[in-house]
Amino acid sequence: MQAKLPLKSKTLQALSSIDPVVRGHSQAVIQLKELAIIMKHLVPTESDPSMEILRYNVDPNLANYEEGDDIVKWWAHVISLGKYPALTQVIRGALSIFHGPLVESSFSLMGDVIDKKSANMRISTFNAVQTVKYTLRSRRRTGITMFKREDVKLGPVDKTVCRNIRAAGKKDKSFREKRIEERKKRQAEYGCRASCGSAERAKTTAQAEERQARLRHVAKQKMQLDARPWRH
Repeated sequence: MQAKLPLKSKTLQALSSIDPVVRGHSQAVIQLKELAIIMKHLVPTESDPSMEILRYNVDPNLANYEEGDDIVKWWAHVISLGKYPALTQVIRGALSIFHGPLVESSFSLMGDVIDKKSANMRISTFNAVQTVKYTLRSRRRTGITMFKREDVKLGPVDKTVCRNIRAAGKKDKSFREKRIEERKKRQAEYGCRASCGSAERAKTTAQAEERQARLRHVAKQKMQLDARPWRH
């Protein structure tokens, strides 16, 4: 992954400076200033975030931040103080960059989790799949070889794997049923009717209707041509 991830990207290096863990380091100041230049369109022309960045980097009165804490909540607290208005605009822009897999044009960094087509996958599912794929690749094994039994008929069955599979299936089914119930509840609350189908089905229906309309037009033209009197 280190070979595939764009770790040398200047933009990613600048974005990494918003992590409160690096606050106080000299590189944090340099990269925050670089980030302010990248996002200068968000900062008012009369504002200069450079001095604010210096004050922020050495501010002893800001709340402590431990690795693993919620960075959005921490920055929300800093923003609420109103001490760094120009820097605030830069941070808002950086935190608003979407990086989850649910966006339609998302892709897999490893190339084998999500294909080129649009996908609908929860972040928790994506993380689980990515973890499994990375583990298998690091061990140079596949799912079949990982759990293969020497004797298919008489070999011992891994009860833990079976139990985990059943538990995962029940959890996914429960989640889907909950989503359906919530959707029905919203439809009843707002007086909406259920959707007629997926986007793909709607596209197929529209294409079929267009094809039928074209055939009816051709048939109509043919009938008019047949009904026209011939001149000799």
